[in-house]
Amino acid sequence: MKNLEVRRQRNLPTRFDIFAYLLSCIMAALILFPLISVFWTSFFPDGAFSGIAFRELTSQAGLGGVLLNSFLTIGVATALATLVGTVFAGLTERTDMGLNSVGRLLPTMPLLVPPIAGAIGWVMLAAPRSGFLNAFFNYSASWFGVELRGPFLNIFSWPGLIFVYAVYLVPHVYLTVAAGLRNLDPSLEEAARVSGASSMATIVGVTIPAVMPAVASGAILALISGVALFSVPIIIGGQAGIEILSVRIVHLMTASYPPQTGQALLLGLLVAGVVSASWLWQRRLMRAGNFATIGGRARQQAVIRLGWLKWPARLLVMLYVLIASVLPLAALFIVSLQPFWSPKINSNMLSMQHYVRLFGQQSFAYDGLFNSVVLGIIAATSGTFVAAVIAYYVDRNQTKLISLSIDAVTKLPAAVSHLIIGIAFVAAFAGAPFYLHGTLAILLLAYIVLYAPQATFSAGSALSQVGRQLMEASLVCGASSGATFARITLPLMLPGLMAGWTMLFVLVAGDITASSMLAGTRNPVAGFVILDLWTNGAFPPLAAFATVISLTMSAVVLFFTWLETRYRRSSRSAF
Repeated sequence: MKNLEVRRQRNLPTRFDIFAYLLSCIMAALILFPLISVFWTSFFPDGAFSGIAFRELTSQAGLGGVLLNSFLTIGVATALATLVGTVFAGLTERTDMGLNSVGRLLPTMPLLVPPIAGAIGWVMLAAPRSGFLNAFFNYSASWFGVELRGPFLNIFSWPGLIFVYAVYLVPHVYLTVAAGLRNLDPSLEEAARVSGASSMATIVGVTIPAVMPAVASGAILALISGVALFSVPIIIGGQAGIEILSVRIVHLMTASYPPQTGQALLLGLLVAGVVSASWLWQRRLMRAGNFATIGGRARQQAVIRLGWLKWPARLLVMLYVLIASVLPLAALFIVSLQPFWSPKINSNMLSMQHYVRLFGQQSFAYDGLFNSVVLGIIAATSGTFVAAVIAYYVDRNQTKLISLSIDAVTKLPAAVSHLIIGIAFVAAFAGAPFYLHGTLAILLLAYIVLYAPQATFSAGSALSQVGRQLMEASLVCGASSGATFARITLPLMLPGLMAGWTMLFVLVAGDITASSMLAGTRNPVAGFVILDLWTNGAFPPLAAFATVISLTMSAVVLFFTWLETRYRRSSRSAF
């Protein structure tokens, strides 16, 4: 106790501060070392600066159109996802809509389908000629003597592309905002109601401003995920003639030899500007502190009674789950039973042959699925813990330059294409002195780096909901920084961290871009298997594999959702 007091009086770092600082430095080195290596070889090939990449980039045809397409698609999809995700979080957390834990899980269902599999599922549903939904609508119209001149739905269009983007961005917003609402101190809302404010006035004037850090974090997470998403624009946007920035970056790396890494890095800098502006906006919002946090005592949150709107609210959530998860999964399952993809379903032709071939004893697909689940659990757990420690350290650090630098570095991977990071990891760690080529270790390190921005945004949002008075009270009572973090801060952050863990697990287990660069036939992962099946045009086996991985991911997420529910209930009963 005396040593701790002496350290505080002399403003010396504690053991936890040293541990957090070293952990931050290791994370920064893991992010910066590969990227600096690639940057140096691209712009200083002979030790002197080369501006060839700048000249070649400015001479690219259609670059302005690509940037405009990206801005419109990702911007509109992020706005829609923020609105829908926030509404769903409010319905499940603060109203009597019901459905209990199932209601909290339903809006996250699209996360359980890998984006490439979900995009293919929607192609199977709404392709102009062979989509199941178009075949159904044509058949239904014929019963009434109506002949449809064109497809009822066309997934290869602007609305189709934005819709699929938004579908896979909603869960990022929902998980973050829902965790923020669960951690919200209801005293301000109670004071507004006692003062005579209506439920709607309380929501607009008190609740929404109080959870704005969580809403901002969710929107930024959606933006980052939208910028990095490659599978949806390549499958749907490519057929629609809409080129997105992520596709242009990938083409620069794969469609020419040698890869145009310099041009791809320059395009990544444009993304860095958008992400940096969003990050600074979030920091300014959190530093302002104009929102409610967890207080010293747990209090039951007031529930808004929907009355006759209860069933419309339930139907709205269920409709979203139907169009976002059930229909594409059903399409994948049907195609997985067919000998070849056809909109006409013949029950005599359905069989489980593709499942038997894919998941036979010691099969390539089975190894890929097992490796992805294990890597997802390890990467999500370690990434979430590291993000929580860094967020706590940055928040408490009195040196503004250090805290800003650490926070900025952990957000840096959001501005760089996953493919570039994959190439950087190959160049930095595949050969001497590490020799990690083709191992699961290089995949694990890459996943932690790739999804560090999502982890730190979630951890920052969870920390913003913890009142400083609790941490200060613990420190005043003589507890060390480590003890305060372990006994006070971390338990109160857990609901938000669990939401972030779920998102990280799904992103890692369903990753395709980095997996295609770093995985191999000796250590396959799910993304590598999916890409291999897609490249070979094996739609029924791909549908079978996507169905199995979706069910597996659902089981893992359901288990951790159950753990979160039990923890939340035990925390409330403890007070």
